[in-house]
Amino acid sequence: MLGRKRKTGAQVVREITDSIAIKASRIGKHSLSLKFICIACIVIFSASIISGLLGLGSRMNDISKREQSIEGLRSELRGLEEQHKKKLKQEEALKNDPLAIEAIARSYGLSKKGEKIFYFLD
Repeated sequence: MLGRKRKTGAQVVREITDSIAIKASRIGKHSLSLKFICIACIVIFSASIISGLLGLGSRMNDISKREQSIEGLRSELRGLEEQHKKKLKQEEALKNDPLAIEAIARSYGLSKKGEKIFYFLD
């Protein structure tokens, strides 16, 4: 300790405050850019959430339209199933019921042997 001078309390306090001031100025400089970075991140994050919500809304519309389409197809399928049942009944009747065969034949203008057909004009 021969070559060193002892610092006074004021000098120590001044060095500490200068060090704090330098660090604060560095933080102040960086904090401005950090603020911009944070704001930019918040804006980008908000934009991505909004675009996601808008995309979700359009997907919900697509889903709703597809559900309506599916319901329409189900309704059409029920109608076709009913037609199919009627055709099966008609087929069964044509296989087993002679009166059904006769009714269809007469609808095409056919007659039994020896019958006379009269057509009336309006």
